[in-house]
Amino acid sequence: MSNSSSHRSIFITLSSVLLVLLVTLLPFNFTAEGVTFRSAMRSFFQHASGFSDIVGNVFLFMPFGIDLAYELRQRRFRPKATFLLVVILSTALSLLVETLQVFLPWRASSWIDICTNTAGGAIGAAIYLAWQHMFPNGSRAIAKQIRHWLSPRMLMVLSVLWFVATAGLLLVLEQTVQIATWDFSLASMFIFYSTFFIPLGILLAMITNVLKHEPKLYLMLASAGIVLPAIMMEVLLRGTDLRKTNLVMSATISLFTLLVVRGRLGHLLRY
Repeated sequence: MSNSSSHRSIFITLSSVLLVLLVTLLPFNFTAEGVTFRSAMRSFFQHASGFSDIVGNVFLFMPFGIDLAYELRQRRFRPKATFLLVVILSTALSLLVETLQVFLPWRASSWIDICTNTAGGAIGAAIYLAWQHMFPNGSRAIAKQIRHWLSPRMLMVLSVLWFVATAGLLLVLEQTVQIATWDFSLASMFIFYSTFFIPLGILLAMITNVLKHEPKLYLMLASAGIVLPAIMMEVLLRGTDLRKTNLVMSATISLFTLLVVRGRLGHLLRY
């Protein structure tokens, strides 16, 4: 693997770590007031995670598992060693997060979260290893398909469709079920926002790949494409009552997806 490819793959893996830290530790207002070892242990072993938290934990760590498995396989680690290292490092990252959450009064650490986070990383690694085993030349086929239909006109149409479909669906949800008044858990909110902003991040990655020789336009479009849709979603759901955490989550999901897919496209389109 070349130095540029190595640096890019490391950056992608680090971005998945950043996503985990942002989702689990926002807004980083740590305090030790009222925290004791006994209370932390009681919370750790007695706190029960809900179904939405369990699902959210699994999905949150899947990108980390996929990217770390990719990183290790690029460095010629054997599949079994890759899977084992992903499980160990997923557990270590989860343990770090759960330890830091002890000092966030509105969060609760739990051994269940460590298990589900580790399961998410393991599932991500298994998905990547299975893909690599079944389709060893799959990246070439994907690159061929991308070259076939990746055009500015197609991307413009897809972008317009995303905005129209997202705005329409949000307006319907707000008018019919008043979704802005729902009391989302963080995991549920992450899943809800990911439904809209992962496709947007993929679109932005494809658009910026087409504009790779125009850096100023690339940066302007990427910034506007991340920030403006996040604001649009909050305005449609809550009017002027914008929530900073929701805006950061929306922007983070689309930025993370942009970085990961952009890095993968750069790798694929060299074929």
